[in-house]
Amino acid sequence: MPQISLSTNRATALKPAISYNSSLHIKQLDAVRGCAILLVLLYHFYGEYAGVFNIGWTGVDLFFVLSGFLITGILTDSKQQASYFKNFYIKRVLRIFPIYFIVIGIILYLVPLFSSTAIPDLPYYHNHQAWFWTYFQNWLFTIKGFPDDRVLRYTWSLCIEEQFYMFWPFIIYKFSAKNILRISIGFIVLANVLRLLPLPVDNNYIYVNTFARIDALSVGALIAILIRTRKELLEKYATMIMLVSVIALLGNIAYTRSTFFMNLYPVYTFIALFFGGLIVWSLSSNAPRPLQLIVNNPVFMFFGKYSYGLYLYHVPIHLWLTPWLFKIVQSYIHPALWNKLLISSAGLLVAIAVSVISFRFIETPFLNLKKKLIVKRK
Repeated sequence: MPQISLSTNRATALKPAISYNSSLHIKQLDAVRGCAILLVLLYHFYGEYAGVFNIGWTGVDLFFVLSGFLITGILTDSKQQASYFKNFYIKRVLRIFPIYFIVIGIILYLVPLFSSTAIPDLPYYHNHQAWFWTYFQNWLFTIKGFPDDRVLRYTWSLCIEEQFYMFWPFIIYKFSAKNILRISIGFIVLANVLRLLPLPVDNNYIYVNTFARIDALSVGALIAILIRTRKELLEKYATMIMLVSVIALLGNIAYTRSTFFMNLYPVYTFIALFFGGLIVWSLSSNAPRPLQLIVNNPVFMFFGKYSYGLYLYHVPIHLWLTPWLFKIVQSYIHPALWNKLLISSAGLLVAIAVSVISFRFIETPFLNLKKKLIVKRK
C-alpha cells in the first residue's frame, strides 16, 4: 500500500493543478512575459558571442502563445458585454499604437537628419513605408524578402499579432467555444501545411508570414478555451506534451546541427506547445520549485511590465549604440570578447532605461485614457 500511495503521489506531482481566475490580474503571467522578452534580449545582445543564447529567438513564439491565451480569454469573457468590439480595439490601440508609430517615425525621418549612414537601406524603407505604417511589413518580407538593413526587420512579429487582433474578435463573437477549438486546430494544421509548401514567394515566409505562424497564437487560444471549459484535459496532458515537444526540438537541433530559426521550422508547433505547457504550469498551485522561483520573481515581472517598449527600442539601440561604444572603449579593455560583452551589456541597460522612461511619460498617459473611453459593463 505505501508503494501505491507513493506512486500515486508521484503521478499527481507530474500533473499541474490549475488555479486560475480570469477576473484577476495574474502576476505569474507578467513573469512569463518577462521570460519572453529576456529570451529575445539575450539572443540579440549576446547571441553572436555565446551560442547558447541563439535559441532566444523562441521568445517571440512565447509572446505569440501568451497573446493568443490572453486575448482569447479577454474576448471570451467579454463577448456578452456591451461595446464588445469598441472596448477591445480602444484598449489595443492605446496600448500598441503610440510608441510603435513614434519608433517608426524616428527611424524613418529623425535619424536620417543626424546620420546619413545610420540606415543603409533607407530608400527601401521609404519606398515601402506604407507597409510599416499599416502593420503589414511581414507580408512585404514574405513577397520581397528581408531588407539588408536590420533596423526594422524585427517588427514582423508585431504585424502578426496586430493582424490577429483584426479578425480574431469576430471569430470569438460569432462561434461557440467548441467551434473556436476546431478553428484553432485548423489554423495549427494550416500553418504546418503552408510551411511545407514550395510557395512562389521568398523562403522566409515560413518564419514571418501570418498564416505560416498562426499556430503559436492558436495554441494559446486553445489553452484559453480549455482552461474555461475542460481544464482537466490541460492538467492531464500538459506535462506529456511538453516532454514530447522538447524531444522533437532537440531531435531537430541534432539533425540540423543548428539553432537557426529557419532550420527549425518543422518544430515551430512543438515550440509553441512547450510554451503552452509552461503557461499551464505557471498557473498551477503545485508548480515545481524552480518554476515558482521564476514566475514569482519580481525581476521577471519587471521585464514583463516593460516588455513592449523593450521589444520596440532594443534593436535600434543595439545596432547603433553598441558599435559606437565599442569604438570608444576597445583600446582600453582587453581581450576583445570582454569589450563586446561589456558594450552589449551597456546597450541593454540603455534599452531598459529608455523603456522605463517611455512607459512613464508616453505609454502611461495613453493607457490612462482607457478610463475615459471604455464603456463600462452593464
